[in-house]
Amino acid sequence: MAQWRPGQRAAWDESGAEVGPRPPLPDLPCFPAMHGYTKLREELDALDFRHVADALRAPAAAGNAAFGSLPRPDTDDGFRVLDGLWFRGRGTRWARVDEEYVRQARAGWLASADPRAARAAAVVDTLEGFVRHDPMGLRQLLLWQLGCLLRDDPAGSTPEAAAALGVHGDEAGYLAAAVAFGFPAAGPAREAAERLGDVWPDRRLQRAEKTAARVPDTGRDPVLTQLLGELRAQRDEVHRLIDTAARLEAGGSVRAAVKARFGAARRAVDDPAVEAGLLGAAARLADAGRGDAGARLEAVLEERTVRLDWPAARPGKSPVSFRLVRFPEGTPWDATELAVPGEGGQVETPLHHADADAPVGRALRYAVVPLRQGVIAAVPLVSPPVVIAPDAADVVAELVRDGVRLRWRVDAACVAVSVQRASAGGRPEPVPCERGGLLDVPLAAGSYSYAIRCGYPGPGGQTVWSDGVRVSVTAREWPDLVEDLMGRLVAGGERVALTWRPPERGKSAVVAWPSGPVRPGTDVSRRTDLTVPEAPVEPEPFLEVAVPEHSRVRMTAVSALGDRALTGPAVVVERPGTVRDLTAHRIAADRAAVRFEWPEPAVLVLVAWAGGGRREERRVARSRFLADGLVELPVTPDAYRVTVTAVPRPDAIAVPADAAYADLPAVPVPPRLLPPPAALSPFTWWGRVRRRWWPFRR
Repeated sequence: MAQWRPGQRAAWDESGAEVGPRPPLPDLPCFPAMHGYTKLREELDALDFRHVADALRAPAAAGNAAFGSLPRPDTDDGFRVLDGLWFRGRGTRWARVDEEYVRQARAGWLASADPRAARAAAVVDTLEGFVRHDPMGLRQLLLWQLGCLLRDDPAGSTPEAAAALGVHGDEAGYLAAAVAFGFPAAGPAREAAERLGDVWPDRRLQRAEKTAARVPDTGRDPVLTQLLGELRAQRDEVHRLIDTAARLEAGGSVRAAVKARFGAARRAVDDPAVEAGLLGAAARLADAGRGDAGARLEAVLEERTVRLDWPAARPGKSPVSFRLVRFPEGTPWDATELAVPGEGGQVETPLHHADADAPVGRALRYAVVPLRQGVIAAVPLVSPPVVIAPDAADVVAELVRDGVRLRWRVDAACVAVSVQRASAGGRPEPVPCERGGLLDVPLAAGSYSYAIRCGYPGPGGQTVWSDGVRVSVTAREWPDLVEDLMGRLVAGGERVALTWRPPERGKSAVVAWPSGPVRPGTDVSRRTDLTVPEAPVEPEPFLEVAVPEHSRVRMTAVSALGDRALTGPAVVVERPGTVRDLTAHRIAADRAAVRFEWPEPAVLVLVAWAGGGRREERRVARSRFLADGLVELPVTPDAYRVTVTAVPRPDAIAVPADAAYADLPAVPVPPRLLPPPAALSPFTWWGRVRRRWWPFRR
């Protein structure tokens, strides 16, 4: 089989089929290799240009082809692109598209009357700068555009389609075959290839590496091969600097290690791992006290807010901005960006920031990263570790019987509370407590100090404790409670005698309680409406109370020792009034209404009615009676006696109240008609009645 030799052209038979050896397919570019390609494509589309070759054909140059003569029918005015970019020149010559050619094309557009002339000249001006940077760049760019157009053609990549795009007939078949062989279709790979020229060269090394990884590499694009080599070399340099920094840190050269990591961060500004290494090294430098004199990041903790202060840009330097980040101690890769203050110009005064949303329970560091045009401009300033563990707030101490009660308020993130109590000269000892307080009883009289600490969830499941807040309390001696308060009626049932067992500590008395009931043991030391007299001398104290009518009194035992007073048991003494103005009358043959004046302070009355050989009773509540104004009773036509008596409370010592009475007369019986004698028949009886009473008798 014959092999193709350089310079040999392809041959076709009479049917148009290709015969003989065929040269290898041309190598197509893997990416356009142009910075700003996306914008250029948009400008070409707006001018209705298919590719850059259309922009390089100025209208003024069209009439000068072939010395101004009309083209012959077999003339092919297409451009060549496989071996550089060439346009048809004068006669049979070809003009290579170089910087001078592009400059002439721009002048041709400016001299033409085409309405697109100004915008087309601007596009050609961009191409002039591009070809000045890379003489073969236009070929790479045009081949990429032709490949995209042919690959996206609905009819497929054919020689006819290539010729229609302006490719010379000698190259249209080869170009179409090369595109059909393996040019990438529209999609993420092609988009990444068109962005690659914008992301490299640049300091954002990681972004460039990710974009290049999505570009299909055929191995035959020298421009892409060179770019990938630059990326690898830059990454190797970053790794070399990081390894150098690690060796320097191991040898104790902290400042030199920071310098090496700073160089790595300048080469890969978008690599979080590289920046994390720089932050960690800067933190170690700050801990060693070897940072720049006067350049410090001050972090002051105020409850839940961390206030930060740091100096502005150094004198003589260009304006910088600052990126403020926060990261847990020992994990700089877990940094959170808080703000970018100082952006927009030189800042003369020190900068400030307040972080009110910092997590609690973890040692945190803050770092200020100086930036200049988005690139790290200096070694970051790192603060000392700050632990946000709020103490208990609003601590209130209260003296209670035989001890102390403490109440406080904790942060919502608190998971545990620890309290230690220490007496004067004694060792601290733990005290059981709840989340919001504690009750420390029994507790001997004396002075005590309580240390309250709050725990928060820390790294590794540990608990981080707050510094603690201290409260000093002086416990007092309290009286014992009064016990066995008892009462009985005396003096004909109109007085009540009270007896009780006095406390072993303190004095006692039984007083008329001026308010509602209280539990035994309630602290009433601060009440000014109570006076506790001296306890009687008798072993069993005695108090006799007169109970007036219409009264209810709660008698409560109180014990006192110094200015401390406690309540004891209580009894209720009650003497309801007598029911007055009692009346009873019938409202129907089988219903009767009872009215009276309610006997205060009773809450119940007992209504009883007897008649017709039977007796009934009902308890009536005060609220019900006052709402209705009467009591309805079911009765028979017989006569009744109604009795109403106040009912004392079941838990009270009550003086009996007198009952009230009212009579309900029987229903009168009407006169009956002549009853038929037993001896008369019904017909005879009816005749007599008719003759005597019938009003229409004759």
